[in-house]
Amino acid sequence: MLDIKTKVARKSQNILQKILANSNLNPYAHGRSIPDVFMGADNPENVRLVLLGQDPTVKRLSSLKNITTVLNLDKQGSNLYKYISRICEILGLKLNQHIYATNFAKNFFVSLPTQIEGRNILDEFSDYWLPLLREELAFSPGRPIITFGQPLLAVLTVNQRKALVRQYWDYKQDWRQNPATNFSSVAPDENKLGRRLFPFTNQVCKRNSTVPR
Repeated sequence: MLDIKTKVARKSQNILQKILANSNLNPYAHGRSIPDVFMGADNPENVRLVLLGQDPTVKRLSSLKNITTVLNLDKQGSNLYKYISRICEILGLKLNQHIYATNFAKNFFVSLPTQIEGRNILDEFSDYWLPLLREELAFSPGRPIITFGQPLLAVLTVNQRKALVRQYWDYKQDWRQNPATNFSSVAPDENKLGRRLFPFTNQVCKRNSTVPR
């Protein structure tokens, strides 16, 4: 019996080939190998939290060859690794024991999806990737899911009026002096995965940066 990581890898590669054969989507998909999903202890029974990234694309396409695992969780020095480690620490979890991480869109894009003008590229690719994601996450019913980034939340949310990360972060205009206290989540019937989602930004918010959109 194939393990989850192997199943996802094989099915993802098959889907990528179908995408590359689609003349409408092919110009936006990069043919590079899909990064592996991450499972802390390689044991589904130990998973207590699912992390869901948007896609593996980065701004510098020359760096794609260095991305081999979802959210760079094989690289302890990366900013994402440090960010996620801090989240785990706050929640009382261990990254290398309790976490499963995957991407909504498994393939690399030729550019960051937000920089592809005139196309909602994540939504267009969702017919390929959403069914696999639902199947992939079936092993973890009831586990909470953290989503990273505004574009991902938008493509998963049923009601686009509830598709802003800041809506779940108790955003206030004077947020620096009046920090958020009443965080909320996306209910199962409000998203396409049918699971409870906790929207996060995709990077650490610096003290002087803007709040999540």
